[in-house]
Amino acid sequence: MKASRWLLLVCMLPLLVACKRELYSKLDESEANHMLALLIYNKIPAEKAAGKDGSSLQVDEEHFVNAVEVLRQNGLPRRKTVSMQDLFPSGQLVTSPRQEDAKLSFLKSQQLEKMLSSMDGVIVAEVSVADPLAREGEVAGPTSAAVFIKYSPEANLASREAEIRALVRGGIPGLAPERITLTLQRADYRFMPPPVAPVQPLPWRSIAAAGGVALLGGVGALTLWWRRRPKAVAP
Repeated sequence: MKASRWLLLVCMLPLLVACKRELYSKLDESEANHMLALLIYNKIPAEKAAGKDGSSLQVDEEHFVNAVEVLRQNGLPRRKTVSMQDLFPSGQLVTSPRQEDAKLSFLKSQQLEKMLSSMDGVIVAEVSVADPLAREGEVAGPTSAAVFIKYSPEANLASREAEIRALVRGGIPGLAPERITLTLQRADYRFMPPPVAPVQPLPWRSIAAAGGVALLGGVGALTLWWRRRPKAVAP
């Protein structure tokens, strides 16, 4: 009975050791490779598997938290944005002018979010564009934009505020600089890299002892060779 239990434990040991947990699935090949390379760079063992709906990433259970945090701090995986084809598919019935304007404003927001997310250090970028509609007999109010960016603690994105404002202004025609509300939030740094064990220097006593042993060994070998050397025969 005991032998069978031990045999069962030995058979299950590889399964326990190789316990994997899925991080993300349905990723495109390029993004999956980027995420895999980032995990390996941070010394987190990971594997990529191909499926019908795309690629998936897997890590050991013990590395799951650090893997999620590393990817989060780098804004991965990227949030999917809509395109012009998604908002205005071919064959769609004609909508009202108000619906068309709402779609165009949303599309501007999506395009700006995509550009801002491409900046180094940006984790999350959200843009909301407001285009007030004119009522009868009234002039439409000014366009405004609210921008929220969460960035990695390793990036100094606050120094690029002017650049971000210029990018938003250039992406929305007729937007006045004072109508841009920008909020930059530094993300919490939760990833704890594995500690690197310091190299312990050899104690001087050990070095001296090793040197003494080597010296004695050399003297002994030289003495033995001197005694066993062939002696010259007198003529």
